[in-house]
Amino acid sequence: MNPIITKQLLDEAGIDLTGQDVDALLAHLNQTLEERVGTEITASLDDTQLEALLAVQENGSDEEVGAWLEKNVPELQEITQDEIDILLGELSENADGINQA
Repeated sequence: MNPIITKQLLDEAGIDLTGQDVDALLAHLNQTLEERVGTEITASLDDTQLEALLAVQENGSDEEVGAWLEKNVPELQEITQDEIDILLGELSENADGINQA
């Protein structure tokens, strides 16, 4: 899966990462985003949909999983954007601490 949170996105959000291991931070942010979006999605599915999603995840490609999610989770883009906004907000609030570490 391609990273959603990029250095450019952080720059556009005004988050200064001078002196940081940007690649490691981006990997962590994207992993956290994936986990949070996954949690939100699974909470919105009924048991049948959840079983179908698990089957696609086990047997399908990333593209097939993405297509299934787009078809069965109409609020996918909103969930993803909300979680991005939350993560960037948390990062911005803690940027001073990150830069001092």
